[in-house]
Amino acid sequence: MRTQPLQQKLTWLFSVVALMLTFQSCSDKENIASPRTTSQASTQDVVLPPACQSVCLVAGQHNQVGTVDVAMDGGDVLVTYNLTAPGVTLKEIHLDVFTSLQELRDEKKLSNGGAIPGKFTYKQSFKTGVTSYTVRIPAAQVPDINCFFIASHAALSNGETAWGGVCDNTSKGVSLANANQFPGNNWSVYFEFCKSRCSQEIDFTYAWEDINNTSPDQNDRDYNDLVVQSDVIKTPTQLIINFLATARGAAYDHKFSFRIPMAGITSISGSPSVTNDGTYYYVTVFESTKAALPGTGTDGFANTVQGEPCVPFATEQITLNINSEFSYNPSEPYEPYITVYPSGSVNVGSSYDLYIWEVSNRDTYTVGGKVYPNGILISDDWRWPLERVSVNNPYSSFTSITDGFTYGWFNSPDPGYEAETFNKATCL
Repeated sequence: MRTQPLQQKLTWLFSVVALMLTFQSCSDKENIASPRTTSQASTQDVVLPPACQSVCLVAGQHNQVGTVDVAMDGGDVLVTYNLTAPGVTLKEIHLDVFTSLQELRDEKKLSNGGAIPGKFTYKQSFKTGVTSYTVRIPAAQVPDINCFFIASHAALSNGETAWGGVCDNTSKGVSLANANQFPGNNWSVYFEFCKSRCSQEIDFTYAWEDINNTSPDQNDRDYNDLVVQSDVIKTPTQLIINFLATARGAAYDHKFSFRIPMAGITSISGSPSVTNDGTYYYVTVFESTKAALPGTGTDGFANTVQGEPCVPFATEQITLNINSEFSYNPSEPYEPYITVYPSGSVNVGSSYDLYIWEVSNRDTYTVGGKVYPNGILISDDWRWPLERVSVNNPYSSFTSITDGFTYGWFNSPDPGYEAETFNKATCL
């Protein structure tokens, strides 16, 4: 289970322009060659791929001054310090990667006082006002396992020291209470990174017909009123969910959320809103699907009408920090649902929730005397039907609940189904 990054292709001319802009900016993007192989660090402009992970860069334990972003370029790992606090620049950075605390102890980089950043493998000092700096860790020096740890330290121009780690907002600034703490007397922290965050895989597709069973209107069974996909990464300390809103063929507006049992979850980041009822967390991902996927064409739909321009997919990443009490079901890691607003605008007028039938065993509608689920689960990537094309046309194995509902119907598309379904590859 992995994330889905965006690939970038650059021409020679674009690289020259980017380099010229860098010389005019106080923000440097630099590349450090490993001190294990050379004593002279090389410096050049780096056009960065999208970050697969971002953690807080925290000074004085409670003041977030920026972020530490991690990306991959081939087998190399790129770690970027980005300062966002006004008037603050980098004086020194120290960085290391490791697979266990014992490894750091053996290399004399960890003592009873905590981590010793001066002994970290990757380091650089600055004489000018640098606010952004990238360390390139060569593939040969990246641990040969999926998940490993990164220690990122910075000395700042205001005299403070900063560490990169998972943080949570509090009334007194940010907290590193849920970050991985180095043992010892100082407050040094580190974070876990998994290479699988940076590769492409869709684990789940969720698709809805958004008219409920009490409405006088009827669904057309094209299951493209809303299509959301997800990629799930589970580590011992985190559940990372990358959501991709890909299609919206509805006049109604929706709020896309999921619920998950509270037990074993210590904090949640990346969501605009989190509530709970004492048993479940209710986590909002997209506050308005119309805002996330603004429509084109006469109907105002997104990625459901053949021949209309592609609407860029909307993406959000939700990170749940977890402990040993967290219970994980890889086939149903959470319960997705939409809150439907028939008014066409979120938070205007009445609303109702629609869950995924295979996950939550609820929310159906009736057409022609037969009962169908409002929300369906596809445990893979999926080509959804075009606007007003019944799902039975390209996928004749799809059956109503009344007729027994055939699980796995999406694995047997009919010959020629491509002509009646949307190819999202044309939007990439």
